[in-house]
Amino acid sequence: MQLKKVNSFVLKPVSPYNFELTVHKPAGWWWSTPDEKFEKDTLWTATRFNDEPIGLRITSRGTTLEPQLECAVFSQKRLDDSTRLKLKHMLSRALETEDDLKEFYAFVARDNILRDVTLDLCGMHTVAWPELFPALILAVTLQMAPIKRSNQMMDLLMEHYGENLEFDAKTVRYWPSPKKIASTSVEELQAKAKLGYRAKNLVAIANTLEAGFPSMDDLSLMDSNVAKKKLMALRGIGEYSAEMVMPGMGFPLDVWSAKIFSILLLDKLSDDPREAITILKKEADKRWGKWVGRVFVYVLNDLPRLSKRLGTDLTSF
Repeated sequence: MQLKKVNSFVLKPVSPYNFELTVHKPAGWWWSTPDEKFEKDTLWTATRFNDEPIGLRITSRGTTLEPQLECAVFSQKRLDDSTRLKLKHMLSRALETEDDLKEFYAFVARDNILRDVTLDLCGMHTVAWPELFPALILAVTLQMAPIKRSNQMMDLLMEHYGENLEFDAKTVRYWPSPKKIASTSVEELQAKAKLGYRAKNLVAIANTLEAGFPSMDDLSLMDSNVAKKKLMALRGIGEYSAEMVMPGMGFPLDVWSAKIFSILLLDKLSDDPREAITILKKEADKRWGKWVGRVFVYVLNDLPRLSKRLGTDLTSF
């Protein structure tokens, strides 16, 4: 699909704000789609807005202490003023440009575990998904599968049902829409995308979203516990998946991350990391409270420094 530039605007994030650390994380996490491109302070990516795929070129024109983002929008349709403002608001939310990290940094400076994380990661925001369905696809494909298997499912979903968006001399592959998946049979998804039992869950989720479900913008306005319960009402979405998807992120521990936080919070590697998850969640809530989601992101993106200070290789789990 060929897209043309239809608009541009500037976002001025609250300082400190490091664009590269925010959208191109050290742990390899991407922001909107696995196929997005990052080169020299510029991100070429995509999302879906008002059911239409759009391309984005977001460039950092400032510094961590004086940040400024230039956003170019590519689409097949022109944007009226109302749509432009709504899109700008959505991107500001998803990029966390209005979130002030100063209170969080003052908090971690007093925490023995976290006091050094800002040395490597100053200005890194956790960010949130631009739209909901891709986050749910990721959650479904990560369930009960090694990363190689999850990547296979996501690649096949993109190949058979996603969209190739061409803009600004780049091609970015983007996720399938809920409408596309809702109109696809479970049997076809199982055959073409190798989803197995997950196909039923993904089709059910797509149908629920098509019938009317809060958007990511809507969820961001809710209390975090309310948003989490909303997500857990979707077929196949449990607590772990909901905490991974919800705006601001919860504390989505799996076996791998439970091993890391066992070392950090319990000073030992648990004999059964899965059994330790409930204990770790309680300890994390008690220690970090409202910051627990942000702590989760900072810890997993600063494992080399934490490993060096603790004398334990947290990257080896």
